[in-house]
Amino acid sequence: MDGIKDQLLHRQRWLILAAVLLCGLPITVVSQESPHALHRLTTDGKDKQRPSWSPDGKQVVFARHEPTGTFGASIFLYVLDPQSPNSIKRLTDRELPEYHATFAPDGAQLLLVTVSQSGTQGNLDIARLELPDGKPEKVIGDPNGKLSHQDWPAWAPDGKQFAFSSTHDGNQEIYSCDLQGEHLTRLTQSPGQDAHPCYTPDGKRIIFSTDRWAGLELASMELDGTDLIRLTLSPALDDFPAVSPDGKRIAFVSNRDGNYEVYVCNLDGSNPVNLTNHLARDTQPTWTPDGTGITFISDRQGGTDLYTIQID
Repeated sequence: MDGIKDQLLHRQRWLILAAVLLCGLPITVVSQESPHALHRLTTDGKDKQRPSWSPDGKQVVFARHEPTGTFGASIFLYVLDPQSPNSIKRLTDRELPEYHATFAPDGAQLLLVTVSQSGTQGNLDIARLELPDGKPEKVIGDPNGKLSHQDWPAWAPDGKQFAFSSTHDGNQEIYSCDLQGEHLTRLTQSPGQDAHPCYTPDGKRIIFSTDRWAGLELASMELDGTDLIRLTLSPALDDFPAVSPDGKRIAFVSNRDGNYEVYVCNLDGSNPVNLTNHLARDTQPTWTPDGTGITFISDRQGGTDLYTIQID
């Protein structure tokens, strides 16, 4: 009898799951490795990049790779209402790639990376888009016609300027400028790679990843690039920092335990904790606006989707 009950229970669970998927409802599961509840935001399994929440928590913007486009495949921006997974829609009608969008602190606009053609090479610019129906307008492109890549824009908390990475001067460094692309300032001076900046909520410091100490580590600096402080010390790679809304913690990605996981540490880099603890690849975390969860990208279900993990 116990065996029959187990079979019926197993069948009932699968019927419930099938009904949830058919109705397009969000799925909440608990990882076998992590005790934290997971909320799956997408189920299409297509490759995705950099989720970003609107300040009111009503939308998530992300990039998704598509098999269509000018070159047979491309990557475009989409927005999603987290309470209605079937609400996914494209953000623009561009034919060339666009990705790494992030909401302004007031939610009224986005910064994003756009690809334009320069001869036979794709060129990365940073554009600004007014919501809900604006068109991307280039803010930062090539200086003096020299081909360079601008990437990973990050808003300052006051919404008046942003930081980003660029190859303006050859290797990848961190820069900042205002929303008109003026007052461009180089913040880092390293022969290696500096990338993925984010501001602390008080607007006083910038956290970023750097390979100046061999493997990628997290570092902190003042807004003018001074007072550089190393935050992590790991034989592996630490990358994609995101500071919590209360300014007390940093979510980041590390493969220090063998595969890419989402970790959380204190603002000074102390007490790193493996939050996702899963055999899959978990990456590119961002905090929910209320600070109770972290949204990230994972391939744990066979495809690549967005998940939010609830934390203490």
